[in-house]
Amino acid sequence: MSVNSFILRLRNGDRKALEDIYKKYRTSFIKWITYTHKCTDEEAVDIFQYSILSFYENVLEESFEEMNDAGIKTYLYSIGKNKLLADNRRKSKISYQEELDEDDLFESIEEESPEKEIRIKKIKKLVEELGEPCSQILKLFYFNNLTNDEIAEVMNYKNGNTVKNLKYKCLQRIKNQL
Repeated sequence: MSVNSFILRLRNGDRKALEDIYKKYRTSFIKWITYTHKCTDEEAVDIFQYSILSFYENVLEESFEEMNDAGIKTYLYSIGKNKLLADNRRKSKISYQEELDEDDLFESIEEESPEKEIRIKKIKKLVEELGEPCSQILKLFYFNNLTNDEIAEVMNYKNGNTVKNLKYKCLQRIKNQL
């Protein structure tokens, strides 16, 4: 199957195409990044998840055109490499980083506002449409009141920071669609 047919299938909402891409590149990606960049298996899995999510978002946002036959693999590897390098730079720096307040992502809606119920329904629909892992992360956080660390444990991520980063990206997608 050609790379462009995968992209076309993804843009048409075919979730099986994303599963196929995930399965096709997961093992080689993890071997490659652990060997060439000396990261742990846990870090490699987290970076692969991030790469897949970023790739999928870019396909849906149509931020790139056609790719050659090695395109998806090269694209995933470059996302992963850049993410790992950015994480390593961040770890090596000592800086104050203010916690993200998710409430700032959405405007306040008064308790008695008729718009509130419509907005909540729209947000719930968007959460459902996000797909995995976004849908599950947001449900576990907002509906089940789990912490980032608890979600990381449930979803087999390295730690709560990975969940926090993914959750932020998911919330940004919702915000953009609102």
